[in-house]
Amino acid sequence: MAAAAHRVPDRVGAADFPCFDGLRAIAAVSVAITHAGFVSGFNITSDTFGPLTARLDIGVAIFFVISGFLLYRPFAAARLTNEAGPAVLPYARRRALRIFPAYWVALTAVLLIPALRWNNDGANVDGLDWVAHYSLVHTYHLRFDLIPVQQAWTLVTEIAFYVMLPIWAAVLRRFSGTPHQRLRHELIGLGVLFGIGLASRTFVLFAIDNPAWRGTINLWLPPRLDHFALGMLLAVGSVWFREHNREPAWARHRVFPYASWAVAALTFWYISFGFGLQDYRGQGFFSLRQEWFMLLLWGIVGVATVAPAVFGDQSSSAIHRLLRVPPMVYCGMISYGIYLWHEAALDLLIRWKDLEVNGLIRPYGLPRVSAFMFAMTIPLAVASYRLIERPALSLKSRPVRQWFSRRGVPA
Repeated sequence: MAAAAHRVPDRVGAADFPCFDGLRAIAAVSVAITHAGFVSGFNITSDTFGPLTARLDIGVAIFFVISGFLLYRPFAAARLTNEAGPAVLPYARRRALRIFPAYWVALTAVLLIPALRWNNDGANVDGLDWVAHYSLVHTYHLRFDLIPVQQAWTLVTEIAFYVMLPIWAAVLRRFSGTPHQRLRHELIGLGVLFGIGLASRTFVLFAIDNPAWRGTINLWLPPRLDHFALGMLLAVGSVWFREHNREPAWARHRVFPYASWAVAALTFWYISFGFGLQDYRGQGFFSLRQEWFMLLLWGIVGVATVAPAVFGDQSSSAIHRLLRVPPMVYCGMISYGIYLWHEAALDLLIRWKDLEVNGLIRPYGLPRVSAFMFAMTIPLAVASYRLIERPALSLKSRPVRQWFSRRGVPA
């Protein structure tokens, strides 16, 4: 049968979607700047721009939408073309090689070098804490005292999505039919996932009384599933339009990328200034209702930011050209290292300049903090990419038996 004769590749090539490295750069730098804004005090002290830098953690939603698109697209292509989907074991190996090696190096460095660890010295930590952090399941403890790589909670959520994806694809493959019926099943399924995300977030925020548990569980996949579902929706639309060679007029229109980013910018402005979050931009102690709507709007910013990189001519606008300039592309290539190391650079600055006073960070100035952070982070990110990530990624397509045989180990 056709499904057995041909298998859809399990990853999307950069040549097909050349703007995604630029998007990764935007997401990683946004997260880094919001943390620099916190350390410098800029998020709180500047009434003009502080609310904006405080909400640049929106980069997390962009990352989730990107993952939803890039990882689900091969599964969606297999489903909509009625061909065999990506093999699960190679898919799992590629995901593990992408995430763990660079993370393990960063985690070990932060644990071994106290200057890179500001707010947790690792004291009174039991063995399960260490295992949980190295295996990226630490947020499921409902208490994780050891937080050496604080932003790694997003990696836990990403891995949960990685695990869910082939299971979800296998469930959908049980529903056969014509191409249009399969498309309908995909859209209904994505509506279900989006609804699960909103419903679980509603339950977590409004039905769990314990603030610590509520804050931790809200980091898990189900309450963030709507962001991934939006990326998956872009993947389904991309496959369908390309398979039928009829991308809609709105996607081809020269105004589309500008309109899409205008929606993202206006929504981001509303998140920052529109419903009171600017009054709670230090530690994020806003109301549960505000948090619910903020995370909903995160998804809108994420999907509107990513959409121009999916549809239309990828060199037709200034937005596409911006995302494809070499510095943006290279920054996107090393974005995982930026994401992993920038907090360690900030913690080093806190210790070096003795910025912590009675548990609080004294203001130091955003330009100086950002300059130090990037001066430390970029070389570390380059080293991470060249010495760890790229060698690990080179193993993604090598058969396991061949990899072992070249090292004289029986497979």
